[in-house]
Amino acid sequence: MNIQNSDFKTLVQFAQVQGLSINKDLPQPTRSIVERADQARRQLTADELTTICQLSGIDGSLPGSLIQLSDQLVNQARSHLLETQPHLVQPGGALHPQDRAEACWRDCWNFLRVITYAVACNQSRFTSPNGMAALRELYRRMNVPIEGMNVALCQLKVLALESVSRPNDRQLVKNCFQHLHAELNKSAVKS
Repeated sequence: MNIQNSDFKTLVQFAQVQGLSINKDLPQPTRSIVERADQARRQLTADELTTICQLSGIDGSLPGSLIQLSDQLVNQARSHLLETQPHLVQPGGALHPQDRAEACWRDCWNFLRVITYAVACNQSRFTSPNGMAALRELYRRMNVPIEGMNVALCQLKVLALESVSRPNDRQLVKNCFQHLHAELNKSAVKS
């Protein structure tokens, strides 16, 4: 039992989405800023955003607007999920009791937070392979309803894209969400 608890704690420790801070193609100041923000599980500050965007060549208004809208976007995605799959939060559902549902919404917010980092860095491939493998295993062990998470993330993508007008910006945001979806749903089976 102790081994399982220790193994579970290790999984929790290593389960992470963000891989930008280990991407050697990015400038060191960018990697350091992203690492600090990610460790604190917070959005980028205005100064951090300015620094990263100057280095990446991205207009800071794009990630800035995603940061500003993040709570609203997650709340709208949550409402959509609950409208389309209300059984998830009912007794016996995968997001019942309430603390499981709250963990799901927190994960959605954190996914959007990391996507915002990726947009600021102009990187659509932004995940940590080892961190995502640990996250997928953690989700498997905790019976996280990946289908529901996919519905919420798909809706989050649609809502985020509504706030973006320039074609190149839209493509970057779309690519970031597609990358996350692919990594989250990657099968452990190797052929």
